[in-house]
Amino acid sequence: MANYQSIPADEQLMAQLWIRFKSGDERAFDQLVQARYRVLFNYATRFTKDRDLIKDCLQDLFLELWNRRAVIVETPYVTIYLIKAFRNNLFRRIRRDSARPLSTDETLEWETIATEELTADHKWIADEMLVSTEQSLRRAVDQLPKRQQEVVFLKFYEGLTNDDIAQVMDIEKQTVANFLYRAMAQLRTILPVRLFS
Repeated sequence: MANYQSIPADEQLMAQLWIRFKSGDERAFDQLVQARYRVLFNYATRFTKDRDLIKDCLQDLFLELWNRRAVIVETPYVTIYLIKAFRNNLFRRIRRDSARPLSTDETLEWETIATEELTADHKWIADEMLVSTEQSLRRAVDQLPKRQQEVVFLKFYEGLTNDDIAQVMDIEKQTVANFLYRAMAQLRTILPVRLFS
């Protein structure tokens, strides 16, 4: 069973809203959309800079959820469900709308992450953001291969566990660990040594 300790603290509320939304409660649905819109939007910026495309995909996702609410599964992990559904919809749309491969120079929007019980790598990333050198971290992450960027985003920005990331990306947990290991190794070669002391 996956360890879901690191998903947002309000996930229990999200699960309650999900149940109400499934029964047709429009207010609960609006609260769900409002609570996770920004998370999903920021996640999409990892794959495209086209803000209109992202907004369209979000609108499509939420419209599809509303229309299919009666047959959608109940889940205590709404955020993971939404990220995975949105990721699938976004990738389908990008493939359909464009023959170009995903760009590796797309920017990642980082925000401050909680610093409780952080591993050395978590602390390093949190410190990097807190000492006003966020730009160098962004540039370094942008140099990573696309899948490593996504894993770093989900791990450090969204706070998901390796199990959760594997579920969202539809890959094995060991692959997530490998991506993280390689990403951290590459970031260590790119970023100043002072960050690892």
